[in-house]
Amino acid sequence: MRRLGFYWRLYRAFIRASFVREMEFRANFWAKMLYNALWLGFFLATLKIIFRHTDSIAGWSESEALMLAATLYFIDALISTLFYFGLSELPTLVRQGTLDFVLFKPVDSQFWLSLRRINLDQLGSLAVAVLLGVYALFQLDYTPSLLNVALYFGMVLTGVLIFYSFHFMMMTLSIWLVRVENLWVLSDVFAQIGRFPTDVFDRVLRRVFTYVLPVAFLATIPTQALLGKASAGFLWFAVVWAMGFFVMGRVFWKFALRSYTSASS
Repeated sequence: MRRLGFYWRLYRAFIRASFVREMEFRANFWAKMLYNALWLGFFLATLKIIFRHTDSIAGWSESEALMLAATLYFIDALISTLFYFGLSELPTLVRQGTLDFVLFKPVDSQFWLSLRRINLDQLGSLAVAVLLGVYALFQLDYTPSLLNVALYFGMVLTGVLIFYSFHFMMMTLSIWLVRVENLWVLSDVFAQIGRFPTDVFDRVLRRVFTYVLPVAFLATIPTQALLGKASAGFLWFAVVWAMGFFVMGRVFWKFALRSYTSASS
């Protein structure tokens, strides 16, 4: 319990430092908020244009697709807020040799690398995603049960953990590749596939994206759970996948550190 208390105090310090950093560059903070709002507006406009020419896509109505977009935007904002940019700096830390200072700290290196940088400008995006989801449910004239809401947020959390673990493993490759700064592109491809409902793919790809490379848990299955179209069994499967990915990422990081050559050596 004492150790958990230590990490909780450290995480609160990360939040305070992130807040101070954002307030030092307030114009940049609000510019990023505006950029996120414009990106969402462009995405929704594209969705509206598509559904002007059809009533449904792969069985998804416009309102259901809007709920899918809200889920996608919500998960993307969580990812960007909690860990994405901090982990994306790992290749730079390796190249410059400043990873040494992380490894010498009396704290778990994965914890420090993952959570030290909290991107607070995404909090507005989180709020917008929630409002968009409420609007989509209003358009559907549908009130989800408490069970479906619980399944939804459970699958959202597992989707975030799956992406985190995948992104962490991609960034860990920089220990061998060193100067490859664009490893984040591999993670972005993973996320881009998750932007589409898996129903648009053929049967083989649907199974691959659900049971092999579980991008379906980034948006499709959480949305289906909220709309009452996914069973509780999927949550257990998602938990197993998320924990499996997390353990893989942890083991891969420990293995990679054996190959890391300190800048001082």
